[in-house]
Formats: sequence, C-alpha cells, structure tokens
Amino acid sequence: MKKYTVSFLVGALATMWVVAAQAQTPKCDALPENQKALANELLASQYPHACCDQTIAECLKAKSPCPLVTRLADNICHHVAAGEAKDRIIRRLQTRARSLSAREPVRNIDLKGLEIAGDAGAPITVVIYACARCPFCARLVAQLHAAATSGALKGKVRLVFKPFPLKSHKDAKEGALAMLAALEQGQMWPYILKLYKEYNAYDITKLAAQAGQLGMDAARFERMMNDPAIVQRLVAYKKEGLANGVEATPTIFINGRRWSGFLDIFELTDALGELADDLAK
Repeated sequence: MKKYTVSFLVGALATMWVVAAQAQTPKCDALPENQKALANELLASQYPHACCDQTIAECLKAKSPCPLVTRLADNICHHVAAGEAKDRIIRRLQTRARSLSAREPVRNIDLKGLEIAGDAGAPITVVIYACARCPFCARLVAQLHAAATSGALKGKVRLVFKPFPLKSHKDAKEGALAMLAALEQGQMWPYILKLYKEYNAYDITKLAAQAGQLGMDAARFERMMNDPAIVQRLVAYKKEGLANGVEATPTIFINGRRWSGFLDIFELTDALGELADDLAK
C-alpha cells in the first residue's frame, strides 16, 4: 500500500510538472487538448525574429518574457484555434519576419497631397495600393481604415491610399479617377469607403452621383475625372507602384517597406502592433 502511494504521488507530481512546463499564455492554455499538441510543437520549434535567441517555448520560460515572444505565441495559438495547418502557420511567421526586417529596402513613395486616415502624427505610415474593382481590396481597405481611425491601431498608424487600377478589372481606371476627383474636394477617404461598401452596385455612369450623395459638387467631380492633370497623376501613381514592385492589389508598404506577409486584418493588425511597440521603446 505504501509503495502504491509513493508511486501515485510521484506520478501525480510528474503530471503536474509536465502541465506546468507546457503552460504558455492564457490564449494557448485555453486551446482544447486536440489542438495543444500542434501549438506546443510550433512553440517548441519556431524562433522569434527578435529579442530572444531561443525557441518561443524556451523564451516564454523567462521570468519576464519580452512582449514579442508573448505576441508570437498568441499569434500561433490563434491560428491553431482557427484550424490552420502547421506549414501555413510557419509561412505566416516567416513572411512576417521578412516584412519587418531592416534588410527589406525602403521604397520611395510620394505622399504629397494625399489624404491621411488616422492620426497624422502616428509613427507608422501604411500605404496601400489598391484597385477600385478588387474584391479583396474592398474588404481589407475598410478593415484597415476602421483599425487606424477607431480600432486597435488608432494613434499608431496613419493610412494612405494610392489608386492602382488593374487592366484585368473592367472599368477600374474610371474608379481610380473618381477617387482622385474626390481628393480634389477633400473627400477621398469617404468616397473610397462608399465605393467599396457599394462594390456590387458599381456603375461608372453613377460615380458622380455617388459623390453628390456625399455632399460633393457632382458637376465639378465629373470635370475632374476628365481633367488631363488628374489622368497624369494616376499615371504617375501607376508608374511609381510598378517601380516599387506592385503587380497585384492590394499591395501594402509599412514605413516604406513592402509587406510580404499574409493579407488578413488579424495578421496586419498584430504585426503593426508589434512594430508600434518596438518604436515606442
């Protein structure tokens, strides 16, 4: 009986030690058992791209883990909870690290005369090249705008939009010119958001009417859409984008560095939060 009791206690203590050793972050610990194995495997094999030279799991054992380690652990567990495959999560980490690396070249992007969404003095400038007829742009641009103006990125990010019409998208040029015509009346962002919100009802014959619904001078708007100076501005934006390697939309630059990570709002918000934390040090 005594032998059984000792064995039982040893086993119980060992089990408690294993559970304690596997404890990571509240988000990771909350995973169901069938997902914890993958999360623990990733945490034990992946390395943070800064602040600690060991695996994420080892870095978490520090008395005060650096914020990046906790952030990356939560990121991994978020995607595990969403049912993503191991290889895809690893690609997320790799492309994120590459995008935020100082080795990524800073591109020349002319922001003169463009409207800023968010705090004009924010430390991070996010430039998004997007097409008026890109369905993915319609969703992501609105999400980024909300994050920068009233969400998690408020005060951290200023968002700038550059029209980049794609030849493969019918009537994309007219949409881009309409956006620049709205810029002439100081309402580029409201107009962009309206166009994207009404994406499925897009009609080039109604672009000026949509401007009028926002209180703009519709007649002036229509003139601006056909103004050679506006057309040349769009051509300049397109040339600049091509020179910076833009081939598809949306393409995002963060403080001049191209984002090659995944284009979903969670990943972008998390990475931008990381960068804001780093700049605040």
